[in-house]
Amino acid sequence: MKKKILIVIVIILLVILLGILSGYLYIKSKFNKMTFKPLDETDLGIEVNNDYSKVNVESVTKFVIFGSDTRDTDNMYAGRSDTIIIVVINNLDKTVNFISIPRDTYVNVPGYGMTKINHAYAYGQEQLSLKTINSNFGLDLKQYMTIDFSGLINCIDLVGGVEVSLTQDEVNYINSGVGAEDKITSAGKVLLNGKQALVHSRNRTIGNDFTRASRQRQILEALMVKLSKEDPNKILDLSDQILVNITTNMDMNMYKDMFMKLAGDRELYLKNINSVQIPSEEYGYDNMIDGIYYWGFDMDRAKQDFQKYYFGNTTQE
Repeated sequence: MKKKILIVIVIILLVILLGILSGYLYIKSKFNKMTFKPLDETDLGIEVNNDYSKVNVESVTKFVIFGSDTRDTDNMYAGRSDTIIIVVINNLDKTVNFISIPRDTYVNVPGYGMTKINHAYAYGQEQLSLKTINSNFGLDLKQYMTIDFSGLINCIDLVGGVEVSLTQDEVNYINSGVGAEDKITSAGKVLLNGKQALVHSRNRTIGNDFTRASRQRQILEALMVKLSKEDPNKILDLSDQILVNITTNMDMNMYKDMFMKLAGDRELYLKNINSVQIPSEEYGYDNMIDGIYYWGFDMDRAKQDFQKYYFGNTTQE
């Protein structure tokens, strides 16, 4: 059976840091390297309630990062979304939240009924995926970034690898999925190249899908740390090769003020990174329906978590 390809969409962190570390007009030309694909914003399932409608959209930037599970790097839409991570950059409390949604989460996909949330991507690409997330959890997402298979390997290799802590079992798993030239010799803190990081990120053998999601976030944060220490000129030199792997509907002209705020409090943002999973294991459960595995959960508690990590402190005092 074809292995699932996990796209850890850490590349978006590079995009953010590019804005922080360089002049806006110059970086604007860099953003043009991405493929722009708009969505129909009137059909995204947005029905925000009264409490959520207080969100100060000028102070909070929110978008979803999708990664396709296809190996066809010329067609990222050939598979389902193997990775779904919502990014929330809050300029009020100086936080960056990464919210991962398990791909097996049992939800209603508009027009298709109850099924796994990642099926929405295969049925209707980003348009239906955002509509599914919004309509099930009461969110107001309008923006996305999709990364293809080559994105993870390229990004990590171009910055010289990322350092993570590995158990011996995790080392053995990585070594079973890479060639002789990429074998890891010991556990503990290890500098992973792109191929090694990709294998580590899609590891579902050790632990479960939630452990796997934790590994995604581990690499996400490791790359952020690595990028924060890089010379700005080196990042800019690498950007053209990385940004071509991104498809988005985000108009970067809208984010000049956000970049300036990030630049002013860069260290504070880096210290206030939160990585969570919704729905969490605390109120989720394994659910077999007609022989197919789904991740069931308490919807009310999931919405409470989104209130905290997605909306959070989004109103001025």
